[in-house]
Amino acid sequence: MKIAGWLAMASAFLTLPLVYLSFRLEGMHDSFGNMIQTFIQAAGTLLFLAILLYLKRLLNTAFSFHDTDKNIGLMVMASMVTGVLSIGIFSFPPLKESLQSAVIVILVALGIVQAQFGYRLLKLTNDLGGLLKPFCYANMTTGLFMASIVLMPLSIVVSALSDLMLGTIFFNLARLTRTDGSNHH
Repeated sequence: MKIAGWLAMASAFLTLPLVYLSFRLEGMHDSFGNMIQTFIQAAGTLLFLAILLYLKRLLNTAFSFHDTDKNIGLMVMASMVTGVLSIGIFSFPPLKESLQSAVIVILVALGIVQAQFGYRLLKLTNDLGGLLKPFCYANMTTGLFMASIVLMPLSIVVSALSDLMLGTIFFNLARLTRTDGSNHH
């Protein structure tokens, strides 16, 4: 769980600077700018996937909670597709407009699924050290902002806050597991 905590914290603290860098590189058509954009997109997608899969494993194994499995599966698929399409935007400039349109449609769908995820997660009986409701509400807000398209930039900020909470949740649970494990010996 510590690894998951570090990944979530890395996502929380790297999201805003990397989005800013990506925004600054927008419109550059040189291979170096495209390479950096591709790296940012690939790293962000892989980080998001790893965090989601750790979260699913935590919910399934520690709490026998499966109400969000479908949402997590859909978020994994949507993020992989948007990651590949976004990389395609940098690699195939003539297809840029159609790929961007496809990415926006998928991000809207991802936003709806993420809002549903946050709502369904409210059913978890463990309050995750008091962070369950704030984490759920942050996911619902991120999803709604993303789905609105207009508020999509704000979804990035709320998502970073959500990752910060998730990292804290993972670290707290790792500490509790370690403490409980050491008490049984």
